[in-house]
This record gives sequence, C-alpha cells and structure tokens, in this order.
Amino acid sequence: MSKLQIFCVTNLPLLKLEELDLDLAGVGPDLFPNNYINTKTGKNIQSKEKYYSELTFHYWFWKNKLNEYGNDSWIGFCQKRRFWLK
Repeated sequence: MSKLQIFCVTNLPLLKLEELDLDLAGVGPDLFPNNYINTKTGKNIQSKEKYYSELTFHYWFWKNKLNEYGNDSWIGFCQKRRFWLK
C-alpha cells in the first residue's frame, strides 16, 4: 500500500493551515511554532530565502529528508499562497 504525505510551505504561521492534515514547513527569518518543520537546520540555503522563498524548503527536503522515503511513498507539496481555502 502506498503512503501519501503532503508538506505545505509558508513564510507565515497560519492558523487555517494548522487546522488541516498537512505537514507544515516554515521558511524565512521568522521563528515558527514547534509544529512546523524548521528548515534552518541541517543542510540548507536559508540565506537565499529572500530570492527563492518556498523553494528553499524543497532544497532542504532534498538534502535532509528525501532518503528517508521508499519507493512506495508519495510526497506532495503545496504553498500557502497556492492553496485554496474555503
């Protein structure tokens, strides 16, 4: 059976996103609550965040987490500004 995990990347903590069943990742200079993935750890390019914004998370994920997933895993990404909320 396949596994699906969806990561939502944001530069602001948002309560609406926290209500959803997503793994949240915070990028940018601000501090985020503990329920957000801290992309300032491990191998990262946070110094370039002002140019690449949410894409800095994709680099962080590639360098620090991707090898933890097997061939039966599905990984999805969304961004807070490209996510429809009702």
